[in-house]
Amino acid sequence: MAEHYAKDRFDEIPDDLKRVGAHRAPPKPGRGWVIFLWAALATVVLVVAGILGLFVLSDRVNFTDTTTSTAAPEPTETPVAVATIDPEAMVTVLNGTTTKGLATRAIAQLNEAGWTQNITPGNASATDVTTTAVYYEDPSQEGAARGLAEALGVSNIQLSTQFQIPVEEGEEPVFQLTVVLGSDFAPED
Repeated sequence: MAEHYAKDRFDEIPDDLKRVGAHRAPPKPGRGWVIFLWAALATVVLVVAGILGLFVLSDRVNFTDTTTSTAAPEPTETPVAVATIDPEAMVTVLNGTTTKGLATRAIAQLNEAGWTQNITPGNASATDVTTTAVYYEDPSQEGAARGLAEALGVSNIQLSTQFQIPVEEGEEPVFQLTVVLGSDFAPED
């Protein structure tokens, strides 16, 4: 037979407790939103801390005192080489158009301006060049490139190794000025 134990204070449960299972009270309404809001707040704090950490590591944010102001350095103009005539320079004049004899007419114009030696005419690989340009291979040639451009009445000069003459290993490089005539070039007559 089943034994009956004497009743004690734990056997008497008030009716207003509404306990479920192992004497747990049901969850209060809205308790899930509180947990969600705390989790969202923690996420926002962690994301902001991470972003600030990345900015500090990449030197975009500086937390040091910057109240002392120093005068900003004044911008300096980049020196422009003076246009010169270098009759010793190697010059190649390439016709980048379909106009026959344009390179020869440009060379005649250069001869009148004092460029008298080492000028070679030729045709560019493209015949649809629109803008005339003077290319120089070494920064030391900038003045001569400007002088060449002035003699031809053009303003487009560019530092480029596109037309560089290949040399054997151990040899000194041979620098040349290259003019590519475009459809905008109008030689003086």
